[in-house]
Amino acid sequence: MKTLIIDDEPQCQEVLELLIRENHPELNLAGKAGNVAEGLAMIRQHSPELVFLDVEMPDGTGFDLVSSFPEVPFNVVFVTAHNDYAVSAFRLGALDFIHKPVTANTLREAVERVMQKQIEKATIEQWRLAFEAFNQLKSEKLPTRMIVSTLKGLHVIPIEEIIRMQADGGTTEIFQKNSDKRLIASTHLGAYEEQFKPFENFVRVHRGHIVNLLEVVEYLRSNNSLLMSDNYPVPVSRSMREEVIERLSKL
Repeated sequence: MKTLIIDDEPQCQEVLELLIRENHPELNLAGKAGNVAEGLAMIRQHSPELVFLDVEMPDGTGFDLVSSFPEVPFNVVFVTAHNDYAVSAFRLGALDFIHKPVTANTLREAVERVMQKQIEKATIEQWRLAFEAFNQLKSEKLPTRMIVSTLKGLHVIPIEEIIRMQADGGTTEIFQKNSDKRLIASTHLGAYEEQFKPFENFVRVHRGHIVNLLEVVEYLRSNNSLLMSDNYPVPVSRSMREEVIERLSKL
């Protein structure tokens, strides 16, 4: 699989190159670039199948590079420092990423996802939504939409329409306002807990439940639960009781 590295940090380039050459004979490293302009030229020259792409570079972002293509004909794995708004944007757009510093294990897992097609080439809608979320979070605004991956495909849903989320084994059932359709996400509840960290109104109140506090009708002291706007009583764990009451009082 023809591969490129586009990252402005020489050390990150060197680590990725070393790990690829030592552990991944299935990847053919065709070149490295240190900024968006060089990366675009290299992509057009080599037509890669896989690109490891940094988020922020001196002349733009990885999103700027991707948006230069009407359709993105290669797989992208973002390589990012611990940048909360970038990571949140990736998750909201259902895009793949790994953290710096890259290790042999994180690289192996990312390559396996690509090779086993667990991560398909991102759609234009995924890129648009992730780019939108990235800019909103960078401007200290909250994103308004997210992409949910299900067995049937990708669904774009307004975040404000979510009432609650409920764990169902390794998947998550998402309950929305004004919708009777069951939406079963292929993602486990813990991943959504991470994804919703920028949102103060989304809280994991129980091992199996995340709720939108704006959709709480009543806190029921008798059984320590939250009556939601869809008339479902969500249990609250004892360890979360005080925090939930405090958050509700601040709404």
